[in-house]
Amino acid sequence: MKTHIQEKAALLLISDSVAMSFSFVIALLLGHKAHLTLGLLCRHLWGFAALFVPTLLIFFVLDGYALHKVRQRFGQQALILGCGLLASSILSTFIFFFFRDPVPRAVFLIFYGSAFILVVYFRKILNQRMLTSTQWLTLIVGDGKRSSEVAQFINASAYLRTEVVGYVSEGNGSQAQDHLPHLGHIDDLVSIAREMAVDQVIVAVPSRDDNLIKLLLECMQSKIKVSEFRRVIEEITGRVPIDHLNDNWFLLELSSSNKRYFWYTKRLADIAVSCIGLCLALPLSPFIVLLIKIDSRGPVFYSQQRMGRGSKPFVAWKLRTMVDGADRNNVHWTTDNDDRITRVGRIVRKTRLDEVPQLLNIFKGEMSLIGPRPEALSLVEMYTREIPYYPERHMVTPGITGWAQINYPYGNSIEDTRQKLMYDFYYIKNRSVILDLMIFLRTIRIVLTGKGAM
Repeated sequence: MKTHIQEKAALLLISDSVAMSFSFVIALLLGHKAHLTLGLLCRHLWGFAALFVPTLLIFFVLDGYALHKVRQRFGQQALILGCGLLASSILSTFIFFFFRDPVPRAVFLIFYGSAFILVVYFRKILNQRMLTSTQWLTLIVGDGKRSSEVAQFINASAYLRTEVVGYVSEGNGSQAQDHLPHLGHIDDLVSIAREMAVDQVIVAVPSRDDNLIKLLLECMQSKIKVSEFRRVIEEITGRVPIDHLNDNWFLLELSSSNKRYFWYTKRLADIAVSCIGLCLALPLSPFIVLLIKIDSRGPVFYSQQRMGRGSKPFVAWKLRTMVDGADRNNVHWTTDNDDRITRVGRIVRKTRLDEVPQLLNIFKGEMSLIGPRPEALSLVEMYTREIPYYPERHMVTPGITGWAQINYPYGNSIEDTRQKLMYDFYYIKNRSVILDLMIFLRTIRIVLTGKGAM
């Protein structure tokens, strides 16, 4: 399933790359009013790279390759136009003010004008091919809650072009699965899969005996992909379903033995970003401190014991955005219109400037730039009682922003925390430099636009 999704996103990326390459050629021909030669292309190659790479990056940050969005016709055109305008505005400011016209203005304007037309046109053709392409046929093994849940997720994700043809079970199919046809017994799995010409078999039974494993191996030999239901849900939703986890899953899936070089890279990036961030924040600090002091009584900084990696507490620092003593009444959560937030505090929280002092926590190694958000000790104690496997999130260093923060809106309930924990487990399992970079870029988008989770 993951490969299926990645292939479609890769096709969109290739389509955009080809469209922009054609746009570059058109811009050179019309902008220079000359014949296209190898020398002309080579002379402006770096200029093209200066336009091409940042534009694709902005597409990525603004979810230009999110399949559930690119299926929306007018929304996609607005997205492409918005990405083009943003990229051209940023690059024109940077290029023409700081450099001596590495890209002629005429070429620049023609490039973005033709790129919009060609990207829209190429994507329209690609979407039509996707819509008319053969659906990925899927057969589910099992008839309980698990099979029903995975079928619902697949059916709700039309952009996957995946059709669940039915299910096989150990019984007679008495447990109806959302109007899915019962195709037979598990013992007939291989013959049914071949007869239905399925591309994928999803295993959604709690236990797998030797007979089932043998049948699944036969499916694989017939070039039928075999997937585990938890993994399918994880790849579609970006979160791990904790209702179906057990201790064995944590031992097998969350091993950090192959993450050593990732942690070294991550730590070096944290030190670099924290130093740069503190230097950039230094000029603004006196003004923010003065505004906080003028607006309300109390200290400028707010400190609180938070739970860190290995369940070791540490002191997290923030700029104070609430009235002094706001946490004395044991109020755990902050609401949208919380009257404890000061006037300056609302602005500081919206711009995330209250998190700047946590760059010191990052420099010290108590936090990271990316990771599950650290919670107060009293909240951790409550969540541990109410939510299964909650302490397992503390096997990694907490962060200022994370996968849960960019995918799930701010919540103030046990259920919200439970949902975020599923995203945290997805991050812990799939943590990588690429995923961290994706979270970082999407966080920047949310901070700048004010749209999204967090």
